[in-house]
Amino acid sequence: MKKLRYFALLALIPLFIKSTPLWASPDMAREGALVKDPTGRLYKLIKGHPDLIIDHRTSAQFEVYGPLGTIQWLNQIGAHPHSFAEDFNHSQKIAVGYPSPEEIEDQLKEITQKYSKIMKLISIGQTSSGRDIWVVKISDNPEEDELEPEVKYIANMHGHEIVGREMMIRFLRDMGSLYMKSDKAISTLVNHTEIFIMPSMNPDGAARKRRGNSGWKDLNRNFPDFSTRDNQNDSHGREEETVAVMNWQDQRNFTLSANFHGGTKVVNYPWDTSSKVAPLTQLIISLSKEYADQVPGFYDSTEFEGGIVNGNEWYEVDGGMQDWSYYYYNDLQVTIELSHSKWPNYKYMDQFFQDNKKALYQFLRRSHQGHGLSFQSRDAKSVEVINSQTKKIIGKYPVRNQQFYKVLPQGKYQFIIEWSDGSKISKDIEVSFDPSKLSPKYLFL
Repeated sequence: MKKLRYFALLALIPLFIKSTPLWASPDMAREGALVKDPTGRLYKLIKGHPDLIIDHRTSAQFEVYGPLGTIQWLNQIGAHPHSFAEDFNHSQKIAVGYPSPEEIEDQLKEITQKYSKIMKLISIGQTSSGRDIWVVKISDNPEEDELEPEVKYIANMHGHEIVGREMMIRFLRDMGSLYMKSDKAISTLVNHTEIFIMPSMNPDGAARKRRGNSGWKDLNRNFPDFSTRDNQNDSHGREEETVAVMNWQDQRNFTLSANFHGGTKVVNYPWDTSSKVAPLTQLIISLSKEYADQVPGFYDSTEFEGGIVNGNEWYEVDGGMQDWSYYYYNDLQVTIELSHSKWPNYKYMDQFFQDNKKALYQFLRRSHQGHGLSFQSRDAKSVEVINSQTKKIIGKYPVRNQQFYKVLPQGKYQFIIEWSDGSKISKDIEVSFDPSKLSPKYLFL
C-alpha cells in the first residue's frame, strides 16, 4: 500500500506543475520550508524538480525552496512542510546584536584603515539595492599585484546564513593584530600570499534575513554549470552579485578558495552537480579533512563521517559557485557549513571564530602547496600537468593573465607549456609544502 501511494504521488507531479502556474526559475527562493523525511521517499519524489531547490538534507529531513506557491504544492503532495515564514518573528528576536550591512561596511572601513599596512578595501560591484560588495585584500604590499599564490574566502552568499560573515570580520581583526605584533607565522603567510576576504556576498539578503537576494534569487544556483544546459561561462542575465564575482574571478588568478554557509557542520567538496569524480579528488578530500579535523562539531560529527562529504552524494546542486570556480578557473574551492543554526544567538560568534581559527589559517597556507609559472616574454596558451611518477595527466589548463599556478599533491610533475603559436616546451617541477617556509614557487618564462 505504501509503495502504491508513493508511485501515485510520483505520477501526480506533472499534473500539479501543469495545473498550478506558480513556477518561475530554478534559482528562485521566494518560499522555503522544512520537510520531515525519515524514510527518504519525499526526497526521491522531489529531487530533480526543475523549479525547486533542495538544501541541507539529513537522514531525517531536508529544506525546500521555490517560488510563490511552493508551500501550497508541498501540502498538496502530502509533504506537510514547516514553512520558514513561521520562524520570521523568532529570527527577528535572536537577530538582536547583529550588525546591519551598513554597520559591517563601517567595520570594514575601520579595520582596513587601522591595518592599512597590509589591508585594502575594494568594492567589486553593487547589488540591485546599491549596496557595495566589499572585498578586503591582505598582503604586505596591498597596493601592488605581486606574483604570489592567490586565495579567497567568500561568506554570506545566502543572506540568512550569517555566521560566516561575522567570522570573517573577526578573522580580519585577528590577522591584522597578529601581523602588527610581528607574529612569525602570520607574517610569513601575509608576506608571501595574496589573500582576499569577502565577508558578505549577499548584503541585501542579510538585511532582509532571507536566503535569496533582493530579487529572491538563490545565488548558489545562479552560476554557469558544466553539467547543465547553462554551461557557458557567460555572466549575461545573471544576478548583480553573481556577475560581480564572475568578473572579479576573471581578473584574478585564484588557486584555492572556500565559501561559508550555515545549516549544519561539514566541509562539502566537489563535484556538487555531477556524480563524476572531480580532478585531484584525493587532494581535495585531504584538504577538507584537514579543516574538519581541527574544528569541534566537524571531526566528531554523527551525521557526516569525519566531518566531510562529497556534494553530489549529499544532494545535487546545479549552478553552484564551488563547481563553477573549479571547473572554469582551476580554482579549487570547497563549501564549509559552519553552524547548525543559520542565525544563532550573537553571543556565540566569538566562539565560532575561535573554533575555526586554526583551520582558517592552515587552509590559506595550503595555497603554497603548488607551483606557478610567470610568462613575461611570450604569450602562453595552456599548461598541461603530468605526474612524473605515474605519467598520468592531471589536466590541461588555460593560461590567464600571463600567469599559472596549480595546487597539487606533493611530488614531481612535468609542466608542458603550449605557446600561442602552437610550439611547446617542458619543465620539471617539484611540489612540496612546509608551513614555516612559504616563499612563492614560480618559474619565469
